[in-house]
Amino acid sequence: MAIVAGLAVFGLRYAGFFERGATSVGARFDYWQAALRTALENPILGSGPGTFGIAYKAIKRPESEMSRLAHNDYLQQASDSGWPGLVIYVAFVVAALWRTRAQVALGAASAPRDGALRFAVWLGVLAWALQGLIEFGLYLPSLAWCAFAWLGWLVGTAKHVDNHTGSA
Repeated sequence: MAIVAGLAVFGLRYAGFFERGATSVGARFDYWQAALRTALENPILGSGPGTFGIAYKAIKRPESEMSRLAHNDYLQQASDSGWPGLVIYVAFVVAALWRTRAQVALGAASAPRDGALRFAVWLGVLAWALQGLIEFGLYLPSLAWCAFAWLGWLVGTAKHVDNHTGSA
């Protein structure tokens, strides 16, 4: 509810900006539609790694700004890799975050200093994954490598947790 309220206030506060033509916002919707269209036209294998720009150039409106990336990691995956690639990527990220969530909570209770670090890293990776809905952090190697390294650290150092008892 807080997110919805915050977005509503943000929308009202900056309504004039959007009315004047928030080119960045409008352009993203254009990119997202193109990525979705490309994914629908190439459902199994996509258009190929890093080819969104080529597919977008062929279908963009003349007045639209050119882009090499869809500005949405998940739609970019669907466009470049097809629906199976998108499902595998989402399943990997969600499973890793889900697998380590209990360890974050247990770590905070059993070892506050370690738990705080694990929570900060987990929260940072979660934020990176969510930001992928409106940006292209997966396609910036310096960001992606860090995010996957931290995600790997979380998974690699997590102990098996019994979901029924919460004990390790």
